Amino acid sequence: MSHYRTRFKSPWDSLLIIMTTGIVGLLIGVALFTGILWVMLLNLGIVGICAAFGVYGYSIQEGELQIVRLGWSKNIPLSGIRRVENKPIAMMGSIRTFGIGGVFGYIGKFKNSILNNYTAYVTHRKKTVLIVTDDDQKVLISPDDPNEFIKSLKVYIKKECHGKDDIDKIFREAGLND
Repeated sequence: MSHYRTRFKSPWDSLLIIMTTGIVGLLIGVALFTGILWVMLLNLGIVGICAAFGVYGYSIQEGELQIVRLGWSKNIPLSGIRRVENKPIAMMGSIRTFGIGGVFGYIGKFKNSILNNYTAYVTHRKKTVLIVTDDDQKVLISPDDPNEFIKSLKVYIKKECHGKDDIDKIFREAGLND
């Protein structure tokens, strides 16, 4: 099992780079231009909060998929994953219902005609992987290599679930048969 990756980067797409750079630059520029202490603290606080909620990678370890944040992580138990698939157009037409939409990531609650309601921890809108949990929660992530991520996740889910019968069916449906 050692040849399967357990850590994946979360690359930024060009829109995320432009939006993050522009908004952070604007907030810091306004803070420096005004010279008013409370404006500086407010703007730096906004940047800090957005950075803390950003996505910096994905890790498969200790029976969980960990969505790595700044100093913490959002964890999804591998035993609770029912379906996983490469879905590069999943964010098309999405509306953000609650969250951050373009500063350090596309993070939070979204809705569209493809997935309906879902939670995103995405930094690249075309490298998205859909994870559906046992309680029908839809989670969208964006590892640097979606197919390699799915293959690695398959191995670790099988290990965690001790040969759960429906795991092979899940990956067959995703087109990832061994």
